[in-house]
Amino acid sequence: MAEKTSKALVQAAQIGSLQGVKAALEAGADIDHAQEISGLTTCTALSVASFTGSADIVKLLLHKGASVTKRDGGSLSVVPLHVAATRGHIEVVDLLVHHGATLDIRDAYQRTPLMTACAYKQVGTVRRLIELGARVDLTDVRGQTVQNYCEKDKVGDRDFKEMHKLIQEAMETKLSRCCNPTCGKPGYR
Repeated sequence: MAEKTSKALVQAAQIGSLQGVKAALEAGADIDHAQEISGLTTCTALSVASFTGSADIVKLLLHKGASVTKRDGGSLSVVPLHVAATRGHIEVVDLLVHHGATLDIRDAYQRTPLMTACAYKQVGTVRRLIELGARVDLTDVRGQTVQNYCEKDKVGDRDFKEMHKLIQEAMETKLSRCCNPTCGKPGYR
């Protein structure tokens, strides 16, 4: 029974059914259950909702205790913050970070959510992650920086210039940053 309701939870998140998610949770679904999606990877309901941008579902799952650090199966080993950043879902990014997601968490290739947002040309998400304190000085396993990810496909003149400007400004400020802006440590933003 628990396996069936847990599958129903992920399926409800996949179709964006807030009522379905609520019903599955009330029926005892494992909130961090991961199941195969489209034969590609295993995902939790939180990852699926982060992918689709269903902020109401993300909010509910976080309120009920879903893990922001549970990695998807498959070769990338991403967390919901990577997924939301890739898709440009700024509201979901905010929810995840304010519920404890680490801004500079790495995937299997040592890419951060900021790197993936750049790679997928999500200018608004790049801006928001930098505002939240994401580090622009990190490198992936190949030594690629955030700037390299933004320059990869020459995003389009205006978008490229905007992301490049945001990254340059962040590099120049060299402010001390905390992994979670809501931690309240003195001297950190």
